[in-house]
Amino acid sequence: MNKLLLLVPVLALTACAPKSYTYEAFFDIEGTGKAEMTLNVPGGTSEAETVDLPLKNRGMLANALGKITLKVKSDNQVTCKLRVEKEKEISSSGKEATCEYEITEDTDN
Repeated sequence: MNKLLLLVPVLALTACAPKSYTYEAFFDIEGTGKAEMTLNVPGGTSEAETVDLPLKNRGMLANALGKITLKVKSDNQVTCKLRVEKEKEISSSGKEATCEYEITEDTDN
């Protein structure tokens, strides 16, 4: 009986814990040469830079709900790939490619 009494408060506290709004995301940019990359992350910063391709497994943290947007421009064909936590990978190809993912209350982290 004592074990059951100890278990009930633990279960109640677990059920009431607030959901974390910190999400890990990773992206790749496939192609050759150089590309202009712009990245916007909710709860984070926006950055724009020229990168050498290919760019593999670059990570970031999103600290809020909202849209992660990765835009890539190049003189050559490029493919961007965006992965957020346990969600399905998003990809886009072209001389201008955009990968976007909307982080919502339902995003699994």
